[in-house]
Amino acid sequence: MQRVLVVEDSKVVQQVLRHLTAQYLDVAVDFAWSLAECQEHVEKYDYSLALVDLTLPDAPNGEVAKYTLSKAIPTVVLTSKIDEYKRQQMLEDGVVDYVIKDNRDSYHYAVKLVSQLLRNQGCKALIADDSMLSRSLMKQMLEKQLFDVTTANDGQQALEILKADPDIKLLMTDYAMPTMDGFELVKAVRNFRGRDDLAVIGLSGAGKHGLSARFIKYGANDFLTKPFMNEEFHCRVLQTMEQLSLIADIKESAFRDHLTGLYNRRYFYQYAEKLLKNQNQNNTLALLDVDFFKNINDTFGHEGGDQALKQVGSLIRSTFANFTVARVGGEEFAIVLPDIDLARAREYLEAFRKKMASYDFSISDKSCTITASIGLAEFQNTNLKDAMRVADKALYEAKSKGRNCIG
Repeated sequence: MQRVLVVEDSKVVQQVLRHLTAQYLDVAVDFAWSLAECQEHVEKYDYSLALVDLTLPDAPNGEVAKYTLSKAIPTVVLTSKIDEYKRQQMLEDGVVDYVIKDNRDSYHYAVKLVSQLLRNQGCKALIADDSMLSRSLMKQMLEKQLFDVTTANDGQQALEILKADPDIKLLMTDYAMPTMDGFELVKAVRNFRGRDDLAVIGLSGAGKHGLSARFIKYGANDFLTKPFMNEEFHCRVLQTMEQLSLIADIKESAFRDHLTGLYNRRYFYQYAEKLLKNQNQNNTLALLDVDFFKNINDTFGHEGGDQALKQVGSLIRSTFANFTVARVGGEEFAIVLPDIDLARAREYLEAFRKKMASYDFSISDKSCTITASIGLAEFQNTNLKDAMRVADKALYEAKSKGRNCIG
């Protein structure tokens, strides 16, 4: 579980940071006023990241950052002033980044920086470079940003690694490499991984005119010239990954039902169609329809109906957490159970039907019972239209039998 420690002695600044972390971070956040309190927290918990003030009453010379770094906690520093010597010293000590506290936007930047670093944790990155020294240096820098880093010593090896591991989200590739250069690698990668799925940053030595434009035209998201400053490296990587995260958020939002938070009909049809291409397993489709939903709307109004759908959606999601669940109509939900035959699926859905029928739903502060009719269809090597037709027929049979049953 991710956890963040914020160390700040100013009441005003800490209040701002409390507000922003609550807004942007979906993780546990602890606050400390001093080095002593910071040490107490670190003894109790394991932290993914620390955001610390450089100057504290009991640690006026950056001792708190040195302490968190000594405990192997990636650290971002907050400071009200900085000079070149202190900047260089902090970077040599190993801080991920520093933020100058000169306006309110600085705190937004700091918290959003922490948010992106947390998203990087466990994210896979690949470095392709024929220089062992460069690979080692960049690996250390990416690990500071919480990436899980793999390296390759030429483009061909990098290409094979990327084909074998679709979870890699960042590729940093040098231009001049044996076997396959950076341009050829990027062109080959873009044949099966798009810009919104894999971020690519090109690298090359100084004096190579036009390489940056060519890298980007071939499919790179950004470019860095060697030798680069640590800060530039971190900023470029963080900015590139932030763009990738924003695209992922937009795509995720487009596939979600606004009311229940479940996947929507559009995503369901795309996902189910992919499953249909697998001819080596039996899959089951369940269609679930809330019984007498019109009566709920008539009794409690449309706001009450929305409350009911949210609670039903939440119950389905928690029960079938390992499966894909979607809201495909007004009060109709779909559950896809891959590699599960009809008999096992019927057992799962019957247990859920009983659970739902005995569940205490609350609509407009009134307790009520909600049931559902369910239709099942087993499919293998078929098309979605046919699978939906079978499930719909089974759902109609469940309703004709009196509802609150499986057809």
